Amino acid sequence: MMEAQHILKKILLKWRVYRFMEIAFLALSFAMIAYLLSVSLVIALSAFVVAGLIGALYYQPWNYGLTDICSHLDASLRVLENSASLLLRPEEELTLLAKIQQSKIAQTLKSNKKSIYIKNRVGLGALITLCCSGLVMFCYFNGALENPKTQIPQTTQKDDIVITALDTATVAIVPPKINKQAIIIDYPEYTNKRRLVTSDMNIKALEGSTVKWRVDYNQKIKASWLQFGTDNVSMSKRNTSYVALRNAENSSFYNLKFLDTLENRYISDLYALEVYKDEAPSINITGLQPFTSFDFAEPQLLEFTAHVKDDFGLTEVAIIATVSKGKGESVKFREERLSFDNFFKKASTSSLLKKKLDLRTLKMEPGDELYFYVEATDIKSPKPNSTRTETFFSVIRDTVKDGFAVEGTMGADLMPDYFRSQRQLIIDTEKLIADESKLEKKEYNFKSNELGFDQKALRLKYGKFMGDETEGPVAPTTNTMADTDSEDPLASYSHKHDSDNEHNLVAEEEHDHEHDHEESQDQEEDPLEAYVHNHEDPEASTLFAQSLKSKLKQAMAEMWDAELYLRLFEPEKSLPYQYKALKLIQEIKNSARIYVHRIGFDPPPIKESKRLSGELGEVKSSSKQADLEKKFPYIFMNRAIERLELLRTTKVSLQPTDREIFQKAGEELALLAIKEPSKYLNTLQGLKLLSEAQNSNEEDLKAIQKGLVQALPNLSAEPVKGDSYSSRLNELMLDALENNE
Repeated sequence: MMEAQHILKKILLKWRVYRFMEIAFLALSFAMIAYLLSVSLVIALSAFVVAGLIGALYYQPWNYGLTDICSHLDASLRVLENSASLLLRPEEELTLLAKIQQSKIAQTLKSNKKSIYIKNRVGLGALITLCCSGLVMFCYFNGALENPKTQIPQTTQKDDIVITALDTATVAIVPPKINKQAIIIDYPEYTNKRRLVTSDMNIKALEGSTVKWRVDYNQKIKASWLQFGTDNVSMSKRNTSYVALRNAENSSFYNLKFLDTLENRYISDLYALEVYKDEAPSINITGLQPFTSFDFAEPQLLEFTAHVKDDFGLTEVAIIATVSKGKGESVKFREERLSFDNFFKKASTSSLLKKKLDLRTLKMEPGDELYFYVEATDIKSPKPNSTRTETFFSVIRDTVKDGFAVEGTMGADLMPDYFRSQRQLIIDTEKLIADESKLEKKEYNFKSNELGFDQKALRLKYGKFMGDETEGPVAPTTNTMADTDSEDPLASYSHKHDSDNEHNLVAEEEHDHEHDHEESQDQEEDPLEAYVHNHEDPEASTLFAQSLKSKLKQAMAEMWDAELYLRLFEPEKSLPYQYKALKLIQEIKNSARIYVHRIGFDPPPIKESKRLSGELGEVKSSSKQADLEKKFPYIFMNRAIERLELLRTTKVSLQPTDREIFQKAGEELALLAIKEPSKYLNTLQGLKLLSEAQNSNEEDLKAIQKGLVQALPNLSAEPVKGDSYSSRLNELMLDALENNE
């Protein structure tokens, strides 16, 4: 029984909601109609309140209760057998038969609750409100909702529109005048700028704004329109005013033109419509260098600050980062979009953002490179402006991997085959030092000596690039002290041939030095010696440039010292020399490297069946034709100058063809006047009057002609074929010179 009563209460609540919705839609429709008639928000709000009160008093939804609901159910559902009211009575007041009927009606109501329908007019009210809303929007965008009493401000003397009659009128005719005018600029919604109302006809508006002109005349006229060059915008009559709308897309000049009731034409001065664009965001990055590099062992942090500004607001500022891994054809790119550390507030015009970027969080390894830039987008709609900074480059230095290098004068790879040998020596040496406590002394000395031999092999490999193509033959030697001396404790660990021939090499070097010294005294110094490679001299037969050769010499000297301490079983003293040699070799490798900015380019997929097939059936060749003839851009201005000179001297009257010339000359001059309106506006105004009027005076023609001449740009001289001047005297002189020879 309680469930049945709960159903009745829900039906009552639903019925009251329907009644209040009907009242609300009715009141809203009346308010919109009142706004259309009065163009006043106060009157519209008053109409909404009054209509709502009247509707509430008429329906009185608070007076209805559960009894009315039961009567409605008895009338709409026959299965309830006119017994729905029994559900409201307590069981103790009912007879046995009434209790049975009450239980039956409760079950019937539960099973038929979905079929209960409450009659209402909510859909009709919503449709009427929607129609009224569409009518209000239509009138708003067509300028019909502007209140002339409140929207047109009082004009000042400097804003008065100067009117000129184009036709000859009798003295008895009083020409119409403009009482007041208003220019209403509605900025785009994303700017959140309030509507601007002014009486100045020279307008400066944001691109995408809606500009409305409202003009009040002191007497009745026949028609009125705005002229934007050759484009005419008709003004529609609203009450006592004439209204025109135009979207601000391009800068131009315009004037007001109208006809009185006697078909006399009138035109105003020219006015400027200057349209400025929404500026793109500006980004200023501080605390960051264009290129940074890190060692793998040191902290890999980039800290910088970005100051982002925009004229109307920003929607997003992000860091676009691209990580490159690998090299050559196996290079891979991964692009990520990173945010700044501090909070960025949307729609703000200025933000100071900070970022602390750890390269380890990007899963970068030695040799990987990072390219990133900051991108900002403003709130312009529908197409926002976007700005990005220059690309910043960061790399984790890799001393293990080999890299192809191009020397300044040779397109060849001059690096050794196994460039990471020196790095591997360092790793092995550090491992040997760490395992010293675990190894026996004999094994420890043996491994140190082996590393010394590997160091020598690497030194000899680099010696080939210095011109030392041979180390010298290994010749047997006799040593009388070998039998008498005690056994060398290093004999079992060292390579005998490493030092057997060293005394011969030193003697040969001294001999060569003395021989070269003697020859230098007998022969003159060769002036080309500094510019050629002398392959007879090992010191000069290197493939490297002089700057690289000096570094390689120094690296080989460091290798020599590193080898010495490895031979002496002191690898910890050898490490500093190995690191110095590695650093010098790395500098040699990077000295002529060409860095190419890598971008994340994803090539289109290629069908495997088409690869390497040589089929060019779908490949189309392109051709382009261009007319390189330079045309003079101010043809009609030149013709207008000639025609004005003829009108001044011959006193002929203006012809229809003259008006066309002056009109097109004004279009050419308008392009220059947009950049410098103060300089060319008077001349442009004169051309406009000439293209519309039927007569003119000599002073006006002279002023217009002077302005056109000054507006023409200075043309640069071009080479042309000219006729050489020849005379009989020159010919006699040439004949005399030929005879004397």
